[in-house]
Amino acid sequence: MAAFRVAVVDAFGAAHGHVDAFGAVGGEVVHVRSTPRLPFGVDPVDETTFGRVLIHDGDTAATAARLAALRPVAVLPGRETGVELADALSERLGLPTNGTALSAARRDKYLQIEALRARGVPAMRQIRTADETELRAWHEQLGRRAVVKPLRSYWGDGVTFCDSPDQSVTALRRLRSRGTVHGEPIDEVVAQEYLVGAEYILNTVSSAGTHQLTDAWRTERISANGVRDLVVAQVLVRADEQPVPELAGYGRRVLDALGIRHGAAHLEIKLTPDGPRLIEAGARMSGLPYYTDDLLGEGQLEWIVDAYARPERFRARAGRDYRRRHAFAWAALVSPAAGRLIRYRALDRIRALESFRDLTVLVEPGDPITPTTYDRGYPATLTLEHPVDAVLQRDLNTVRYLDGDGMYDIG
Repeated sequence: MAAFRVAVVDAFGAAHGHVDAFGAVGGEVVHVRSTPRLPFGVDPVDETTFGRVLIHDGDTAATAARLAALRPVAVLPGRETGVELADALSERLGLPTNGTALSAARRDKYLQIEALRARGVPAMRQIRTADETELRAWHEQLGRRAVVKPLRSYWGDGVTFCDSPDQSVTALRRLRSRGTVHGEPIDEVVAQEYLVGAEYILNTVSSAGTHQLTDAWRTERISANGVRDLVVAQVLVRADEQPVPELAGYGRRVLDALGIRHGAAHLEIKLTPDGPRLIEAGARMSGLPYYTDDLLGEGQLEWIVDAYARPERFRARAGRDYRRRHAFAWAALVSPAAGRLIRYRALDRIRALESFRDLTVLVEPGDPITPTTYDRGYPATLTLEHPVDAVLQRDLNTVRYLDGDGMYDIG
């Protein structure tokens, strides 16, 4: 019999790792599904691995009562879709919670930035609107590139880079005619100033307001298929490597402003000429498997276990820098065209790279293929690892050289 139970809301994808992480210290995971149907873009998980499965039907009080009977020690989100329900359930059950007061700000891209501004944390200029005239006037006053996106979405879906007021209005019209990847209607959008600078990802875990940086990444981007800043690689950086200490200090202020006192967070931050600025935050663990157990000895999942099941151990270790064993990067290929994939022309050359670790082909020969425009449209992903940073960077550059029109035979 398990020593304790935790509930994870929407434990799909990488979040399914909570099962093994808590299981390693005698815990059992109860899976709470936020809706009867699967969230967009996720694959089913083996539900026999959970101690129990509860399906939320919209009645939070009823779900909380069913969960209370199982006596969990914590309720936490697995994915973005589980953030608000996890806040509500943990608050109702009197468990460690971020509470519901700022739940909306942890999901709504506009409210998120406004919460920072209210706490004196430097933040970008923005507007929330459904009015074309208002959006046009705001962009004209901004006088520079803007980014228009849904208030509630993820994976970069619907994000549009706009160089003119006309382009912003076109983006508003297009987004209002569709919906988010979760099927939610889009009535309003958020338009934000385009931040110039290198982009970083900070993954953290918090316990009673003490924040721990578990890993930090530099993103590499290209302009392709009409997308100005398409992510093509994420490179693990050392905790003591500049500008990570500066970004970590800013990140702690962001977590405090958003009321994230417990659990994991995923922060996307740009280092601009004026200093760090938040792009957006997720009050949940990172959605990509980063091999942190091999590279660092532990990662977000291990720190999450300590935060909820062994808080005294968390407090004893908090504040220590993580130590990177090797240079590491995750990278993706970018399809340039639509059609049916006949074959890849240079995967063997990628596999021959000195730092090559593994390759995952997502679009197989014979499958339909479309131009890559957001995070779920990569035809293949890979990882690289090497003791020497320069070798890894050379191989990343070589991947970009090999990718492109010459990589794909499309009929």
